[in-house]
Amino acid sequence: MTFLPKGKTKLCGANQSSAVNENDKVNSQLLKEARLKMLKGEKVKGCEFCYIRETNEYWSAKRTEGLKIFSKWTDEIKANTKEDGTSTFKPFYIDYREDDVEKLANVISSLPHMHLLKLYKIDYSKDWTPAFKQIKNQMRTLYCCGQTDKLRFDKEFLDVPATRRRVSVIHNLYKNTTAETIEKIKYLQTVLTKSEDEIQLYINLDNDIPNNFLETFKIFDKVFPDIRLRIYPDSIKTFGGDPIEYWNEETAVMKKMRDIVNSTTNYDIKALYKELCQKFTNYQ
Repeated sequence: MTFLPKGKTKLCGANQSSAVNENDKVNSQLLKEARLKMLKGEKVKGCEFCYIRETNEYWSAKRTEGLKIFSKWTDEIKANTKEDGTSTFKPFYIDYREDDVEKLANVISSLPHMHLLKLYKIDYSKDWTPAFKQIKNQMRTLYCCGQTDKLRFDKEFLDVPATRRRVSVIHNLYKNTTAETIEKIKYLQTVLTKSEDEIQLYINLDNDIPNNFLETFKIFDKVFPDIRLRIYPDSIKTFGGDPIEYWNEETAVMKKMRDIVNSTTNYDIKALYKELCQKFTNYQ
């Protein structure tokens, strides 16, 4: 479940339907209808992004991997879902996008266990310890996302009981220099030392691709050859497909990227694809 500002919630962060604001967050009409559709094997409105992903070989494999992880709760989820879609099963994947520490503490304290806690662009200047103290078990994953100059991942976050830590640094081409982003990632490399820890670097593109994009891309690629680079151009989000995901001279979505390039009128995306094809033969 994704918690958004002003008390709104969504099925998940990737769902493209409108957020809702109902008192019963776990059993909102939106969630009840989605559960019933999933149990019947029907598609859920707003989940087109992931349905498209599943047609890609890479993401299909990732989905299979995810199902193995969550399959041990499948019977429990089904058993606790009533005919009208109401469920007594407590969510164990929380995607939190608010700045209210007390609210997160209340959400976590209401859950018997946590599997994954994602903190997306929260106010990292606040003390989140009161919320973290409510976690009752060793979580699988703590996932933090934030812009270079705002993201903080110090002892407060390192002490969260999680087997795996994933941190996504969001580089804003207009507000962050490559030097400060490189410094932030190098710091993270010194503290995220578990074998399953992961650092991702997002290059944020809200509208057109600015002139400094390709040069920035090349700099990060050279300095961090083993860190996943993810690019979210606006037209790709509108299309409802995958981000351009580059990692170690490979793209996880080559086929889908070609489809997008062939169907879009965004010349910036076409130029980016052409540039990558010239640099890496496996893009062709």
